Amino acid sequence: MLYGFTIDPFPKHATLTEYFSINCLQMTQSQQMLKAYIMVGLNSTFQNPKKDLEQAIIDYDKRAHQVRDYFQTLLKQKNSPQAQNAIKSFDEAMKLWKQNKTMLEKKPDINHVLLLKDNFQKMITKLLEGTKPLATPDLELISLTGKLCRKPIEITIDYLARIWGVKIPNYHEDVEKIMKNYHKNLTTLSANKLNNKDSLALLKKAKRQFLFFEIMYKSKSRFIPSLLSKKADDNFLIIRKIKMIYKKQAMSDTK
Repeated sequence: MLYGFTIDPFPKHATLTEYFSINCLQMTQSQQMLKAYIMVGLNSTFQNPKKDLEQAIIDYDKRAHQVRDYFQTLLKQKNSPQAQNAIKSFDEAMKLWKQNKTMLEKKPDINHVLLLKDNFQKMITKLLEGTKPLATPDLELISLTGKLCRKPIEITIDYLARIWGVKIPNYHEDVEKIMKNYHKNLTTLSANKLNNKDSLALLKKAKRQFLFFEIMYKSKSRFIPSLLSKKADDNFLIIRKIKMIYKKQAMSDTK
């Protein structure tokens, strides 16, 4: 079954567009790993988060090195201050990943959730900074789909963490910011030139699906962790289809 932890194998002779796409998926998978970590902490066996997390750590680590090596090779050819800073960003992202990897490999600890969350957010920022000198408008749109993937997962992570007993600082402000950001990005993607009828239909579907998270946030009822996890994965699959459409269009534009 295809769901949140399923990422395409690393393609042979991958293009710049494909590497941007993989980097985007890596950022999303960082959030999937944190969600799985919390699910294990909650003693949930839905979709076997323990097994998924163990495999995802291995897969992520391998891809992280491949992505860093590829982008740093291209950045070194540019020989500019911006490129040099981007090279450092990938190294800083790798340091954050190694710290999180050590924690993820151990038995889930409620006291590590906020540090894992903070490290991953910093890591995502560094990965985005690392690709900036090589970005084109089309590639920026591919990266933007990643933000649309991650926002429901971020809401889910905070909700599940609170069920576990983690005190999330500025919880309400953060969730409202995430929801506002989701709709802003959705509007931007709906107006871009890479769209076709299929991607536009999927964007509308994503908007409808996101209503669940808005209702969940406002509800006084407690939602089942497995339902939240599945809904976050459902959103991922919708946005992933959109990204594949954009990637195909962007690659045809460069020919």
